[in-house]
Amino acid sequence: MAGEHKLAHEEPTQGAIGEIEELKIEIVEMLKDAAVKFPVKNKSELANLFPPGTKMACRVGGKETHFDELAETLNADDFPLEDASAVASKILSRCSLA
Repeated sequence: MAGEHKLAHEEPTQGAIGEIEELKIEIVEMLKDAAVKFPVKNKSELANLFPPGTKMACRVGGKETHFDELAETLNADDFPLEDASAVASKILSRCSLA
């Protein structure tokens, strides 16, 4: 049954890649404006970076999700996050643009 293994999502389109890049820039700018001190060591610190309910323009399980919901998908091995770019990349790695 190894031949039945499929990726969790389809190959992203150029438009989807552009959206991801725009979201990364947006997250980095938000963190820069908030003068976040790095590294971010755990989920609790990460959750405190954005107000509850902060929407992200990506989908998880077929529905639009919030930043705090994405943060919950991370595990201890994902930390520490050394800078704003690492936060953006790690969070957006949990998104599906399908």
